[in-house]
Amino acid sequence: MRILHTSDWHLGRTFHGRVLDDAQAIFADHLVELARTEAVDAVVISGDVYDRAIPPTDSVLLLDDTLRRLVGATRVVLTPGNHDSAQRLGFGAGLMRRELAIRTRTAEVDRPVIIPTPDGGDGLYVYALPYLDPDAARQSLPPLLADRLGESPETPEPTSDGGGPDPGSAASGNEKGRGLPL
Repeated sequence: MRILHTSDWHLGRTFHGRVLDDAQAIFADHLVELARTEAVDAVVISGDVYDRAIPPTDSVLLLDDTLRRLVGATRVVLTPGNHDSAQRLGFGAGLMRRELAIRTRTAEVDRPVIIPTPDGGDGLYVYALPYLDPDAARQSLPPLLADRLGESPETPEPTSDGGGPDPGSAASGNEKGRGLPL
């Protein structure tokens, strides 16, 4: 299978006060042409599509046009990076057609996007990971993983003072008082 991986487009970026829209449009044209001429099976776009969470309208239109042309040539898998707003980028992701998979939700990290072989079989499993904000992931991943593994989520052991895990407990990472400090 032929996979074309790209990232960090930073659509909407300016450089020393100069708007880069024309250069980014040339890149988009080149990418679409490359996907067509090389007959790639998928284009994987891994984050930082936009330069900021609320991109300029022209940047949104450029991404829309680029994705529309790419899905006319191949499958596309897209994830947000730390510069993108996952909620904005993922708007309508559930309504997209099969050729375009936009993965923006933490709850989907263990569900692959399957790129079929030319004969229609399961070919490539792409586990498309969006940027995981550390604070949000700290809250959302443990219950998700516990659910997927059929386990019950761990709860911190109470301390003698009623606070969080006891510094000497296994839950703190300090089994029998030894180990790494918090």
